[in-house]
This record gives sequence, C-alpha cells and structure tokens, in this order.
Amino acid sequence: MNERRLGGVLTRRFARVAWTGLAGYALLVVALFAAAAEMALRRSLEHSADLTQSLLGAYRDSTAEPGGVMPSALADRLVAMGGQVVITRTTTGAGGQQEVYFVSPDMPARRLEGLPASASPDDVRRAVLAAIAQRSRWRFRVLHRAAGAFDIYVVASRESYLVALGALAAAAALLLPAAGFAVARGARQAVAGALRPLERVAAETRAIGPAELGTRLTSPTGQAEVTELADSVNRMLERVERAHRALQAFTADASHELRTPLTHLRAQVQWAAAEGRTEAETREALGAMERVLDQTAKLVEELLLIARGENRQLAFAHAPFDLTAVVDEVREITEAMAVGKDLVVSATPSARRWALGDAGRTRHILLNLASNAVRYTASGSITFALETNGTRVGVSVRDTGQGIAPEHVERIFDRFFRVDQSRSRDLGGSGLGLAIARLLAELQGGQITVESTLGSGSTFTMWLPGGDPPLAS
Repeated sequence: MNERRLGGVLTRRFARVAWTGLAGYALLVVALFAAAAEMALRRSLEHSADLTQSLLGAYRDSTAEPGGVMPSALADRLVAMGGQVVITRTTTGAGGQQEVYFVSPDMPARRLEGLPASASPDDVRRAVLAAIAQRSRWRFRVLHRAAGAFDIYVVASRESYLVALGALAAAAALLLPAAGFAVARGARQAVAGALRPLERVAAETRAIGPAELGTRLTSPTGQAEVTELADSVNRMLERVERAHRALQAFTADASHELRTPLTHLRAQVQWAAAEGRTEAETREALGAMERVLDQTAKLVEELLLIARGENRQLAFAHAPFDLTAVVDEVREITEAMAVGKDLVVSATPSARRWALGDAGRTRHILLNLASNAVRYTASGSITFALETNGTRVGVSVRDTGQGIAPEHVERIFDRFFRVDQSRSRDLGGSGLGLAIARLLAELQGGQITVESTLGSGSTFTMWLPGGDPPLAS
C-alpha cells in the first residue's frame, strides 16, 4: 500500500488554499474597484443633478417675469457642465392638454412628440427613460430626479473606469499564476522546515534497537507538538526499558532457579543408576527426586501465575465478601503450619468487616504472608488484625521474627529476591511468594505495605477496597 508523504500532502493543501485565497482576493479587489468607481460615478451624477436643479430654481417663464432665464440661455449653461443632461417640463396648454418640452445642452427647447394626449407625467418619465436606456445600454448610467414641473435626466458614460477595470482584471489574471507558483514554493520550504524536527525524531527513533533502549530522543525539539511527541516516546522507552530489564532479570533468575533442582535431579538419577545400589537406597533417591519434582512443579506454577497475572489473564471475582471469615480460615491454616514450632498464632478481636474483590485470591495472598511469617519466625508470635482506613479495609500479619534490614525492604517484593539466599532455599522458599501476593492485591485494586525492624519482626498489611455486606433476606 503506497501512502503519500505528509510533506507532499501539506504542501498541496497549503498551495490549494493559497491559490483559492489569491483568486478570491483578486476577485474581491476587482469587485471593490468596480463598486468604488460606480459609487464615484453616482456621486458625479448627483452633483450634476444638484447643479442643474439649482439652475432650474432661477428659471422663469418669459411670459411671467421679464429677465427670466430662457431655455436657450439654460442650454448654454448646461453645455459648460459637460456630460449629457436632458430636462423635461410638463405644461398645460390652452385646451387643457398636457404638453411636454425637453431641452439638452446641444439643442433648444422642443416639444416631445409621439405621446398620446392623455399621457401622464409618469408615462412621460417611463418613455424618456426607456429611450435613454435603449440608446446608452450598459455603457452608461442614468440618474433621474423629479423637481416640480421639471424632470432631470443625467447620463454619464462608464468608459472612464471600464478601461481601468479591464486593465486591473488583466493584471490580476497575469500575476495570479506567478503569485501561485511563488506561494507553492514558499509552502514547500515552510512545510519542509516544519517537518524537519519530526523527521529528526523519526530518525532517532529508528536508530534505537534492543541494545540502545537507554537512549532518549532529543527534547525540546523547537516545536511544542513535536516536543510532546518526543517526550511521549521517551516515556514509552522508559517503560520498555524497565520491562526489558525485568524480562532479562526474570529470565536469568528463572533459569537459575530451574537449574538448581534440575541439577539435583540429574545427580540423584546418576547416583541411583550406579551399580551396587540397594533397594532402600534406590527408594530414598526416588523420594528425593519426587520432592525436587514437586518443588520444580510449584515453581513453574508460580511463574505461570505471575505471567498470566501481568498479562491480565487471571479471572477475578468482583463482589463483596466476608473478610473476617477469610482471616479466620487463614489463621487456622497458619496454626497447622506452626505445629512443632514455638509459635503462638492469634487474631485481634474486632468487628466483622467486608471487602470488595475475590475471596479466593485474598486467601492466597494471606497464606503467602502467613507462610513467610512462619518460615522466618523461629519463636514468638504471629498475630492477625483487621483494620480500616477510610474506604479501605486491611489485614495485618505481624510476627516477632528476624525482621528485614532497611536496604532490603524495597526489594522484598521483587521476584526471586531473598535476603538470605541459602537459608531461604533450605526453608523451601522460591522467592516468588511476596511478588505473587503484591500482584494479586494490585489486580484487585489494593496494595501491600510493610513495616519491619531488624531483629524485632515485621508487619505486612494487605489493603483492599471496602465492601458493603449483603442485605438480609
């Protein structure tokens, strides 16, 4: 599948937008010029009409007052104004009929012929306007103004600005392609500059392999969005690096833990297979091999449990359950585990409490904590206590054992970590119990905390979300 490059896509889109904008701007300029010219022409017509109307104010009929301005004199004055001006005057004749006379700068007053005797002033205006419009067409603009018995028609040519408008449109048509090509080139350069930090991030990311997980991308990059991307990639690399280190450590630890029982098993097989072994010795070797196989099977089951838990493949119930009943059950099992040791197992009396989660997984967590307490407490006591902290409920397992050094407290939940490697293996510990306990607690929305004093014992507390007891039926 051939995908287009982001730089090409952005360049084409930017150029398309720029072409559209330039074309629209050119059309807008031409339209504004035409509108401004038309407005100027209208103002000129209005000015001419104002002058003509002021002259008409001085006009008097020759039969009324001596010295009045006659049409011939009025025509002479109109000639000096320029442009084309037609003035009509409607009068009533001796027989009561309306007569219309017109005068223009190039002719004396004449009677307007071709109109019926019953024509009204409005009919006269329509006829005159139609005649002027037929003559001038689109090249001229006509202004009509009524002034009492007179009607003023001022006509002006649009040729004065049509030539300039055509030149402007031609210049826009010629310059638009050149401007478009210049914008396209600028767009390519701008997009290339904008994508340069992104290309650098991509190149640096491609250069990071399994052996370079500690490498980080350059940040800041000069662009906020690309810097956010680089920071996100760096955070992802940190998680990948931690997971890779954990996988390497897990693989190394698992290989080491499996190598020990397998080596022991091979030695037992070789010893039992040697000549001269009695039946009792062979049975003893087989019993030792069975114990090693049980330990190895348990180790493999715990490894599978951790792997499934980290991949969110474990089934969990999510319902209220009686935490007090689970603690009582674990306490009884702990008493059985402590048989033969100088240990007192007890539980602090408290009100019944309910938790939200999986009762079976919670029992597994507490059994891991309790078995560790029994394993590392030679004598003394192990005490279970229920606690409440806001919306969470907790179970603490307190022992009077050897305690944990401060430098080891943060690592005791790591897989295969043992404070005393040799003694822990002799006691049957695989180094996975606390790791499993913490994982199961976190998958239920809880956590495990620890307080320990070297030589005085430890207190492990499991916290879970609180639940409501079921309503009585």
